[in-house]
Amino acid sequence: MTSQRYRPLYKLDAGGMAEVYVAEAESMAGFKKKVAIKRILPGLIKDQRFVRMFLDEARLSLRLAHANIVSVFDIGESDSTYFIVMDFVHGINMKTLLEHQVKRGGPMPVALTVFILNEVLKGLAYAHRLTDSETGRPLGIIHRDISPPNILISWNGEVKLTDFGLAKATTQLESTDPGVVKGKYSYLSPEAARAEEIDARADLYAAGILGFEMLTGRRLFRGKNDYETIALVRAGEVPSIRQYNPQVPEDLEQVLFKALHKDISQRYQTADDFAEALLGFLFTHRLKVSARDLIDFCRPVREEQEAERRAAESKAQQERSPGGNNLIINLINEEMLHFRSLGQEDKKEAAAGAQPVVAIGEAKALDPSQPLDVDVFTPAPTGVTPNRLALSPTPTEPLPDKNEPSLVDQLGLGKDSPRPKTSPSAADKLPKRPPPGNRTIPPDPRTARPPEPTNKGEGGSAWIIVLVLLLVGGGVVAFLVLT
Repeated sequence: MTSQRYRPLYKLDAGGMAEVYVAEAESMAGFKKKVAIKRILPGLIKDQRFVRMFLDEARLSLRLAHANIVSVFDIGESDSTYFIVMDFVHGINMKTLLEHQVKRGGPMPVALTVFILNEVLKGLAYAHRLTDSETGRPLGIIHRDISPPNILISWNGEVKLTDFGLAKATTQLESTDPGVVKGKYSYLSPEAARAEEIDARADLYAAGILGFEMLTGRRLFRGKNDYETIALVRAGEVPSIRQYNPQVPEDLEQVLFKALHKDISQRYQTADDFAEALLGFLFTHRLKVSARDLIDFCRPVREEQEAERRAAESKAQQERSPGGNNLIINLINEEMLHFRSLGQEDKKEAAAGAQPVVAIGEAKALDPSQPLDVDVFTPAPTGVTPNRLALSPTPTEPLPDKNEPSLVDQLGLGKDSPRPKTSPSAADKLPKRPPPGNRTIPPDPRTARPPEPTNKGEGGSAWIIVLVLLLVGGGVVAFLVLT
């Protein structure tokens, strides 16, 4: 029996498309490490669009390897859903830090705001200019959801981008629908709010909104409802930062105003340009700031958050014990028992002589000799509701139908004469043909086997011929004796 690779501990967060659990990963040597597991919401697993967005995030995240981006190192499936396994960042998100700072009664310190923004821009600069490792062509990645919940801050002073669920890339499975607004409304660029085509400068605009809110302690675009918020974003009117926080130097205000310019051509054109302006501000004002300052600043909120975390872990431990009543954790734990990394299990089956399995609605089999390509894990076609995520390989030849009359029955010779007991033929040992349905999986030309020789089933036919000859011969003998 395969050991459980990930053991869920407690629920960390939930969004509109997925929920995140803290889990414990254990290696074969017994080493344990906490990880975060993103699980697609059960109600969305049958929705092609959400599944494709989830797989888009998985495919993009596997390409990203940067200190300012949360690392993804495993993608898997169970019998009912998909999972993304990523590093667990011991810390908080920017939303929690800003809320805690509001309780303190003031905005974020100027130098610390510039430091955090610069770290965010370093991650964006890497993602924006990432190229395909084989062709060298730019991937054209745009995050499209730069907002406080997606900026993680570790207790070690690290700043990391997460959640590429809405990210756009030239190679993604799910294309952007024209006229559709994606992202949190309060952090959209004016062109995104108008549902126009966007580029990397939309991410820089969102980073500018973050800077405004950190320095003022107030939201930039927030209406009474979504429609009003969208209208405010489209108008693009940005008030003075200094009127809310006089400690902000005028030149820093101008840096952010440039990032928040309504005219996309007047903004910073790259994340590096924006970061260079911020670093120039620090140099001009001789401000020294580092991760140590961020660690010290987060210490009070860390004590509060760590207490809540210990309480959550203790409660989850009790509910996981015999007699525990956390049905959700029990369900996730059951799914983790059937967790299978995409692209890895197939190598084991191929080594054992089995044909690789295929994913939902996909006829293309995985090539175990090739590196993992998440593109093959696409959802089922519209109208098809699969019972499980992986299907057994479909034989390339039709199986014998047991309801079809045999030659003996067709000749009427089997009514009074029992069939001889024979050992099962090779055809009898094949799996039963699945009942007809909507799903049709054509054979893959890369993996289809040549048709079997036609004499494979002659053993069964020979018995029938012998039986017919015996019966006919017996009738002739009986006729001669009686006459």
